[in-house]
Amino acid sequence: MGFKGIYRNKSSASKIGIFFLLIITSVILHTLVAVALIFFFVNNGLEIIQNQDLNNQTSVNYLKLMQLFSGIGLFITPTLLYAYLTDFNFKFVRISRQNTILVIAIMMLITPFIILLLEWNMKIPLPEWLLRFDINSEAIVEAFLKMNNIWDLLYTLIVIAVVPSIGEELLFRGYLQQKLFNWLKTPSIAIVITAFLFSAIHLDFQGIIPRFVLGLLLGYLYYWSGSLWLPILAHFVNNTQAVTFSYFLSGVKSDSHSILSDINAALALVSFLSVALLIYILYQNLSIKKG
Repeated sequence: MGFKGIYRNKSSASKIGIFFLLIITSVILHTLVAVALIFFFVNNGLEIIQNQDLNNQTSVNYLKLMQLFSGIGLFITPTLLYAYLTDFNFKFVRISRQNTILVIAIMMLITPFIILLLEWNMKIPLPEWLLRFDINSEAIVEAFLKMNNIWDLLYTLIVIAVVPSIGEELLFRGYLQQKLFNWLKTPSIAIVITAFLFSAIHLDFQGIIPRFVLGLLLGYLYYWSGSLWLPILAHFVNNTQAVTFSYFLSGVKSDSHSILSDINAALALVSFLSVALLIYILYQNLSIKKG
């Protein structure tokens, strides 16, 4: 007898408990594997683990490995295991080439508007203890985005673009938003709650508003299309832009709070209007397909 679907008839509370147990166990195991890889296969592995020097490329690569395994352990492995054990159905409907192009265009054109939101967000006075989270995460992101060659670029894309776009969309849109919709029966409320949690979990409070807006967009892409492929694609394009900009603009400040920071309000307005038009076209396409 296999394990597939063995918990399908459990109560909702029991399933939530199983999911949290899977997450905790998975994070611990993936972290141990990452530490073991460094300890056994890298010279001075113990010293690298103990002294996380952001000016040392070997240490930064170790942190990237930890980020890679923690992303898989926190989002991908437990979510897929939960789906297997409970017969939870992720929706992966094929998307058309036209809608794929529209989503890519939307995520590329939305950048000026999102950066303007980021500038506004950064002007909001926040308590000092909240800003400490931003300082720590910003320093790590800066170190991650210092890439010396094409292999650094590919490695960073896997860590920052590939794993988060798949893992976070599986958890937030694929599982959480779908569950909230089933409980609340109101798609917009489910999308708003999921977008807020998606933004808050990053612990980047100076970027919580633009990330919330992106979360709303990802949520509606999933709701309108009924397919996780669209939010995964959109998430991937968004993160890939940040990494590739940093690689090709090496020598220029490239952290998430400074790249393209001087955005003109008129350009942001054009960005917003262009994206609104493309979203409307995409919505019409998806509605026609559903009809």
